[in-house]
Amino acid sequence: FEIGPESEELQKALAGDEGERIKQSVLITGVDALGWYMPFHYTGAQWGAYISTSGIAYMIANCLANLPTSFEVKARLAFNAILNHELFHFATEYTIAQAEITQHEPWFLPAGKFKRTLTPKYFTAEECLANAYMLRRFRSSGSSSRIKGKQAALRAFVKEQPEGYRDGILVNDANQNNWMEKLAHDYGSNASFSKDHAALWDSNLGYDWANQFPVHPAIDWRFCPIHLVHDAHRLGLPADWLSCFSRLTCIRESSNFEKKLSSLSRIIQSAWGRTKTKLETAITAGADFKKWPKAGPNFYSVRLNDGYRAHLEYVRDEGFWLARAIGNHKEMGHG
Repeated sequence: FEIGPESEELQKALAGDEGERIKQSVLITGVDALGWYMPFHYTGAQWGAYISTSGIAYMIANCLANLPTSFEVKARLAFNAILNHELFHFATEYTIAQAEITQHEPWFLPAGKFKRTLTPKYFTAEECLANAYMLRRFRSSGSSSRIKGKQAALRAFVKEQPEGYRDGILVNDANQNNWMEKLAHDYGSNASFSKDHAALWDSNLGYDWANQFPVHPAIDWRFCPIHLVHDAHRLGLPADWLSCFSRLTCIRESSNFEKKLSSLSRIIQSAWGRTKTKLETAITAGADFKKWPKAGPNFYSVRLNDGYRAHLEYVRDEGFWLARAIGNHKEMGHG
């Protein structure tokens, strides 16, 4: 994520009518007001998890504002929190799809019709578990896991959400299986034949619904399309106030870079070629990709191997990356 406005600016942006609409939506649909999941059972739209930049802004300002960390980290935490909630909806649909295959009848679409008759119009067990999964993943969010007050802030945010959503704080290792069994039954009880299949619903017969959900050790996000919705303009924020890079498309090389690269060993040249190819596919942890403000406002640093790094500039107006410098750690200012 690239740096955007600080919390004070976000609070100002959210003070208007659109900010109030988001707040009211959160009171009705919880985290799903900040992002949403489009099922693959539906046609007419690209399926997957959607995270809105307006939702990230709202969560930074109303959940994470007081955390002792940078805006960039807060943006990453907000993105991952919303994403993990939506990923549980993906895991649920995946589980129900497997049940449809084994039971030879539809479950998901009949349950969708039934939801529209409910008040509220969702299965409370699903939203409860989605928030519980969000809380669990938030606790182990990599390098951001040791921020003081982080978990308490998210729990307080969950407590303010509507029925079902707020119960996520009640889920623990002792009762999680019961919640998952209830959720499976919510879907299966709307199927024509499976609802009367005693072996599916009698826990004494040993059908383990909890282990049908692919949540351990974590939901594999690589199997679910993830979409970042740039809608911060609705809050009066610049369209590019928050940029998220998952891969670097269109990497070019400056003349100075090419000249320096040609003077280096074949090993380093090959390392750059491999790194460039990988970055155009995905930014992996091994690349140690990070902002490098010492070189300029839009510069980033990437690791080629244990001894060498390269610096790239994001040419925002034209949408491409320009490799500017390459050298060993000391030459590049990394110690």
